[in-house]
Amino acid sequence: MKLKILFVVGIMVLLFSPYTVIATGFAVGPPSLKLQVTADEENTTIIYITSYDYNGDILVGTGGLFFDVYPEVIHLNDTDENRRIELRIHGNRSLANDVYSGSLTFLGSTDENVAAGVKIGINVTQVGSSTTEDLLEILRVNYLVILVTMLVIASLIVGILIGGRRR
Repeated sequence: MKLKILFVVGIMVLLFSPYTVIATGFAVGPPSLKLQVTADEENTTIIYITSYDYNGDILVGTGGLFFDVYPEVIHLNDTDENRRIELRIHGNRSLANDVYSGSLTFLGSTDENVAAGVKIGINVTQVGSSTTEDLLEILRVNYLVILVTMLVIASLIVGILIGGRRR
């Protein structure tokens, strides 16, 4: 019986104590994103953030991705609910056309300590890059057309030069 009374008194002290710790944080949705981006351009995607008594900055990072994401910092108020955020993902010319999987991290910090964090998955499909491998592939596939075109141009130049000397 004494144990039950002590337990109830302990709960009451915690609830009414001025030092009660209230859990704070935020939620980010949707849980995963799919996006297509061109190597030299950017594309936008929409996320929603809800605050649970969190008031401060959220740092946006890319875990395992080689793309730039903006904004890098989102200020969140403790009253924000399903706040719509446009994230811009920039293409990366140094990457080949492919699908890249990774995650976006959202870290809320206070006094240089991480207070809360959320990670969502993202698949970025890059198209239209101008990497060296793409150029070599174009040359390999079209080498015969390029060779014939160069021979025709060289023949025309030689013909013009010979015809100009005979006059």
